[in-house]
Amino acid sequence: MDSHRLLKIGLFGFGCVGQGLYDILSREESLPYKVERICVKTPNKLRPLPAESFTYDPQEVLQDESLDILVEAISDAAEAYTIVAEALRKGKKVVTANKKLVAYHLPELLALQQEFGGVLLYEAAVAGGIPIIRTVEEYFSNEPLERVHGILNGSSNYILSQIFKLQKGYAEALKEAQDKGFAELDPWLDVAGADARHKLCILTAHAFGKTIAPEDVAFFGIDYLGDQDVAYAKQNDAVIKMVASSHLTADGELVPVVLPSLVNASDDLFVVEQEFNGVVVQGTYSGPQLFKGRGAGGHPTGAAVLSDIVSISQGYSYGYKKLHRTTNAPALALDFEFEVYLRSSEPDLVVTLGLANLQNVQRENDTFSVIGTVSLGNLIKAQEQIRSAGAYIMALSSDFAGAYAKKEKEKAELS
Repeated sequence: MDSHRLLKIGLFGFGCVGQGLYDILSREESLPYKVERICVKTPNKLRPLPAESFTYDPQEVLQDESLDILVEAISDAAEAYTIVAEALRKGKKVVTANKKLVAYHLPELLALQQEFGGVLLYEAAVAGGIPIIRTVEEYFSNEPLERVHGILNGSSNYILSQIFKLQKGYAEALKEAQDKGFAELDPWLDVAGADARHKLCILTAHAFGKTIAPEDVAFFGIDYLGDQDVAYAKQNDAVIKMVASSHLTADGELVPVVLPSLVNASDDLFVVEQEFNGVVVQGTYSGPQLFKGRGAGGHPTGAAVLSDIVSISQGYSYGYKKLHRTTNAPALALDFEFEVYLRSSEPDLVVTLGLANLQNVQRENDTFSVIGTVSLGNLIKAQEQIRSAGAYIMALSSDFAGAYAKKEKEKAELS
């Protein structure tokens, strides 16, 4: 692209991210980018620009040959896929902020880019303003990674901060997160862990060169977090964080999971508060590194979109170096074990989960809480039952990989 000419952007969606990008570009006048066309869905919605600034027909933007770059920032993943797939079929340069779209369709999106010569970047889809995909993709392209884990959802982290720092109740903290614009339109995505699961799928592809479907990831959230669970964490000098994690076992099998976890002051993630995200990338040789930044909000996410716009205009595309090296889909380490805390009113869950090494924590009326070990396979199988029972489950440490390795070592020494 000619570096001296003003590059024209077609923008889909004018919510938090779209407006954030538009605002940044209108302030940074020296940048050679202009939002030329904006396509939105609902005609009569109150927006900060006059009605004639918008079109309501995606085709008007998709067919406009004068546009250099298309940016997709709508919340509906199915609609987003239709738009992005069509743009890639036309060989266009596309930037998206939609994690659900990328998590569910990465193999197809890769195939479309290869066949038609378009380019897709999606830094804004994971961890807001933290340049984590590019870091993992470029800086760690040759170093094998052992684990990537972190806090990937700003609104659930904000809620947990309010609960632990300011002693607020869950419902009050959730409402506050929504009022501040951190929570998705559907808060279930945030608080149940589904949003973090989408982001983990994307990170895993770049970190380990393995594409996994969201269905492969067991995910649990804080939507059933109760006062007694918070009290249990405090008794153990810990806070609760919702941790999304992927790591490889010694046999090269993958352990992807989203699980609330007890985090104490010595943990890297302990300092990640409010709507911030934090990602720990653990290289085989470089060791663990913490990347921390704003994970939600229009400006941080808009800044990530802008970074992709600049890169894509300069000819950058993801190399997927690790993906090209590993052709086989990874086996999930179904026998990998976590030490968990479970609170429920249904004793059957203990059996379904196959909890071993059981210890009772508390009984109150018809609820009980226990600690025990559970395999990844059983977590995956029982997740719907846990949700429908309104039960709460969390890991006793965010160090999933290390805790298990330590236990295996102890077992070996005993035998």
